[in-house]
Amino acid sequence: MKNFYLAVPLALVMSGCVDNPPAIQIFNAYIPDESCAVNQAGAASGGGSVDLATANRYLAGLSVRSGFTLSEVEVGENPVTGEGDATAVYVTHIELAYETQGVGPTLESEAYPTHFAIPSSSTSNSMLIIDLLGGNARETLLTQVGSGSSASFTVRVRLTGKTATGAKAESNEIAYPVTVYNSGFTCPEGTILEFNGPCGGPGGQDGYPPTCEEIEE
Repeated sequence: MKNFYLAVPLALVMSGCVDNPPAIQIFNAYIPDESCAVNQAGAASGGGSVDLATANRYLAGLSVRSGFTLSEVEVGENPVTGEGDATAVYVTHIELAYETQGVGPTLESEAYPTHFAIPSSSTSNSMLIIDLLGGNARETLLTQVGSGSSASFTVRVRLTGKTATGAKAESNEIAYPVTVYNSGFTCPEGTILEFNGPCGGPGGQDGYPPTCEEIEE
């Protein structure tokens, strides 16, 4: 991620034409590749699936942007400049709420801490890669979705944090459908799961099917 060095803002305005847009704006979700890179120029993901037999996390890259914009103040013909970003937004928590679709386990809402800065001067969206299966949800799914079973739910994601001045900051909420299933997939004797999934994990999520490789001696 690039480092940003910004002019000290002497005026703060909200971006967009709507009233009171959120301080943190989530736009789209993407699936990261094996190296954890995300192609924001590609198609966004409207939902996905994961095989609990091989993978126990669901990674999504959220395209986010600060709801604040930097306004330069000119003294004479020159803008007032300096170091720092007084309008940066800092994400401190990821909140996840689950709505089961049809018959399936009940997943409790949860939140976990993170630290992610969104510069106000970024000319493109920043990317935050998160696991949509919180610790409690993961444990429940692994124990209740057995081989040959599946469950579908919608994950509602919201980010909270603070501005550089300490004011509370919140994002809009997005809803992302996920189906988990347990194929019972196992590797033949003498082989192990290949780590060919998103961010170097095993396959099983979305377009990364599980594969096996020989054990190196």
